[in-house]
Amino acid sequence: MARQGSMLMSALPFSHVLYDSERGKRCDECLSLRSDGLKRCVGCKFASYCDKKCQQKAWIDHKKECQHLKLMTPAVPDEAVRLLSRIIYKIRRGVLEAKEWNQFENYPERTIHHVISHRELIKNDPAMKRKVATILYETRRFMANDSPSDDDILEIYGKVIMNAFVICDELNQPMYVGCGMYIGPCIMDHSCYPNAIITFSGITLNVRAGTDIAVNDHKHTFISYAELLAPREERRAQLQPDYYFHCECTQCSNDDIDRMMLSTKCPNAECDAPIIRIGDDFQPCTACTCSNFSAIYESSVDEITRWSAAIYKQLQEWEQNGKEPQAILVECVKCLQRQADVLHLKWNVHVLRIKDLAAMCHFRMEAWTEAARLVLDTLEAKRKYFPPDHPNLSLQLFSAGKALMLTGKAKEGLCYLEEVGFIN
Repeated sequence: MARQGSMLMSALPFSHVLYDSERGKRCDECLSLRSDGLKRCVGCKFASYCDKKCQQKAWIDHKKECQHLKLMTPAVPDEAVRLLSRIIYKIRRGVLEAKEWNQFENYPERTIHHVISHRELIKNDPAMKRKVATILYETRRFMANDSPSDDDILEIYGKVIMNAFVICDELNQPMYVGCGMYIGPCIMDHSCYPNAIITFSGITLNVRAGTDIAVNDHKHTFISYAELLAPREERRAQLQPDYYFHCECTQCSNDDIDRMMLSTKCPNAECDAPIIRIGDDFQPCTACTCSNFSAIYESSVDEITRWSAAIYKQLQEWEQNGKEPQAILVECVKCLQRQADVLHLKWNVHVLRIKDLAAMCHFRMEAWTEAARLVLDTLEAKRKYFPPDHPNLSLQLFSAGKALMLTGKAKEGLCYLEEVGFIN
């Protein structure tokens, strides 16, 4: 048995790259955020490092890349192409493994060649046709005479899009700072209600048991490939085109949870109970028995649900691209006002996600009272939708404690910090 909280695996990346959005702010090797200036590679003048130690450590992977970057600057390809080329050169040097540790029983031998690519599925996927053509062209252009065959490029590309991890810096914003291929961790399958959690310490990926796992085996250990605070249809829409499977995990099989995630406001203005929809039919309110669902109500729910998903995606992109929190907050407020007409403000995930973005803005603006209010507003729903001790729930508890402490409510804040284990 693997006990809750125990380390299951720790891995360094086989290969990794810094996101372009973080260039000039973080080291290309360790991805650390630096405020005291970075040392730029004198060859390509593209990569930057903390110090000579990081530069020397990176050189074996950067050497070939450096030559191509010098020839292509400023028309440098994106992160995907650079990650592909790094992996290709590494395999050519005969390096097939990365430094890893795990405590799984019956763990198989793993090299880069064991990582699944789904090359034929990708090649024959009409939706991937343009993306594949672009990646082949850009890789050939970048690697020039060193470029392998199209089939070999597609083999590595498949491994990357199926298995690469977004590298996170949980302590700073933006959170997503790079992308890496981790050979060991990608052996674990997906669940929308995972029993294992992934965290990062720099570029080291750690996998811990989120709960007691009866069989200490990678086949019984599940991580999440998709955003958990999303309705079932949206999660499946993320998974199917990227990973080529239709998720049937315990969470996806739980109709009650999915219906609550999409719950709407009772038409009775005096009632705050959620309305559940089964198929196309709204069910009578369990609190006041109201069943007066007009055609306008039904069309408004559909319209605002679609709009909410789109605006959330846009605001996420704003946040990742460094948009000022004040600007994001203005849009969040407008969105919440419109959602309040028909979506349930406590349980609907489209509302919860906008509240999360608004709370993040208030934290960054040091508006602690509003931050505390929004975090506490969403806490009960997070307890329902996330597995116990999931990092998102732990972060919610920590944020509640921090915000309350900073508003002078020390006693209340300590309760949340004690629950998350920040204070013993």
